[in-house]
Amino acid sequence: MLLIDTQRADRLQAFNPQTRVRTPELLAFSQEATLFENAQAPENWTKPSVASVLTSLWPATHQAKTDAARVPSGAVLLSESYKEAGFSTASFIANGFVSTSFGFEQGWDHYTNFIRENKDTRAETVFQAAGDWIEQHKSERFFVYVQTIDPHVPYDPPAEYLNLYDDREYTGQVLPRNTADLLEKAKRTPPAITFDASDIRRLAGLYDGEVSYHDHWFGQFVARLKALGLYDDTLFVVTADHGEEINDHGSFGHGHTVYQELLHVPLMFRLPGRVPAGQRVSQTVTTVDIGPTVFEGTGIPLEATAEGHSLQPYFHGQVPAMPAVAFSDMLDDKRVIRAGRWKLVLRGVNPSLFDLDTDPTEMHDLGTTGRPVAMRYCRILLGQFLGARDRHSWLDADQTVHGANLQQENTAIDPTLQQQLGALGYAGGDQHGATPTACTAEEPCPNPSQRCVGGHCVAPPTD
Repeated sequence: MLLIDTQRADRLQAFNPQTRVRTPELLAFSQEATLFENAQAPENWTKPSVASVLTSLWPATHQAKTDAARVPSGAVLLSESYKEAGFSTASFIANGFVSTSFGFEQGWDHYTNFIRENKDTRAETVFQAAGDWIEQHKSERFFVYVQTIDPHVPYDPPAEYLNLYDDREYTGQVLPRNTADLLEKAKRTPPAITFDASDIRRLAGLYDGEVSYHDHWFGQFVARLKALGLYDDTLFVVTADHGEEINDHGSFGHGHTVYQELLHVPLMFRLPGRVPAGQRVSQTVTTVDIGPTVFEGTGIPLEATAEGHSLQPYFHGQVPAMPAVAFSDMLDDKRVIRAGRWKLVLRGVNPSLFDLDTDPTEMHDLGTTGRPVAMRYCRILLGQFLGARDRHSWLDADQTVHGANLQQENTAIDPTLQQQLGALGYAGGDQHGATPTACTAEEPCPNPSQRCVGGHCVAPPTD
């Protein structure tokens, strides 16, 4: 399983043929895979989204949604299920939030976090390490999770990749190694810095250069699997935890809105003879479904607490007998449902409805009266999901049986980890930086620019 941190779906040729970004290796992969055109991430930043991928639990269940929260010890990671089934398990992770501090070490025979171990986090290095381990264990059944961090900030692609998209003699404020700090300041409310058109062009060039750089090393990794004789005998999943905003709605980075540039992620499965090559599925799905899908595809029993559903029926020309919808959260502040062309965002009791067919960039809120039937459909399904006690069987009328029942667990963020996360832009002004200040209705946030969400003071969303 490859999770490309911060990879927008629309920057990949397989998902958007009109994009300028060159990703020939992932395009070739997509032509041998089943591609889900409308996969949604369950959250807009790394920790809760990856936790959902690796546990098949919704964020409301695993509750690893704030800086201090960790994956509960009672949650079962895919790695634990595979290890119990006799697989060798290994992870190669380049994001500091997906670390032992936050409960992600469970079930791995080999666990590496490149940020926490002060190792080089470039795709070249991460793929090399993963390939080395696979070569040593090629005679075994294995489950390998790779989380690369290109194109996450700091955007710093090699010059040859930047020059593909911006080869100017640029002299503005955007320098590759300070992009983490710049984006963190730019998405504050109000912004601490602003970018002009030349700066935005540079940021887009840097991001796109990172995507192409990563694509090259992905191709090298695939070539190595082929040389080892493993490529066509391995179920290979490619996805992302979230996307990135580059002035799409007047801001930058991630973790602050629920627009599609953050929630629409790539999702592809490849296994010759078992997964159709070149198939494109238009129905809405969620990355919470990855776990049940790979379990069924590799003959592993589904964990009893899993809340996702297998996507295997699509591989056999069938459509699962349930609505093709996906849900996303932003902390406890916003709830989202994507149902086909319709996307409902609920903030408190205030709804926004978008038609993603006619308005894919979400510039025109249809309000409560623009499409009343679509609004009612989305609100009913979202209400049923939010009220369910068993989120695997959220459509069932009988909700007397409780699903996974986990208690929120928190951990202290030590100064070293805080510094490492700060280098990735998780610092200062957004809700993913320093350990958040606790608050209640009776004891509100001491900073008047913040709001109390889920018992913690957070900066308000910028949209």
